[in-house]
Amino acid sequence: MNDVIGSIGQAIGLAKRLREISKNIEDAEFTNVLADLNRELATTKLALADVIEQNAQLKMEVNELKNSQGSNIGDLEFRGFAYFKNNNDGPFCSACYETKNQQVRLSKTTGMRQSLGDFKCPSCNQTYSSQ
Repeated sequence: MNDVIGSIGQAIGLAKRLREISKNIEDAEFTNVLADLNRELATTKLALADVIEQNAQLKMEVNELKNSQGSNIGDLEFRGFAYFKNNNDGPFCSACYETKNQQVRLSKTTGMRQSLGDFKCPSCNQTYSSQ
């Protein structure tokens, strides 16, 4: 990425040299094209600086997410059909916890849905039987 900024910087330097040379040339069209080139290079350099800053910010966010992903591990204990906290808080969906590291509380099923299982995850729709 820094190579690109360096290349743009060199291009701006070359455009400045061309501007100095153009002072000896009395061609208005050449001067206008050179001015347009300078403006576009400056705009490109600013845009690239923004992209580099955004890229650095995104890298920080990715690292924070990677570091926090393992923070819930060990908080829950698998018992029977689902995960529970040490203070018996739960049950939490084992599928969501194991695949997405999310603690999603299971809901009790009612009515005809009980034939599918006693609990259902509101996130992934997995059903669980406590039997």
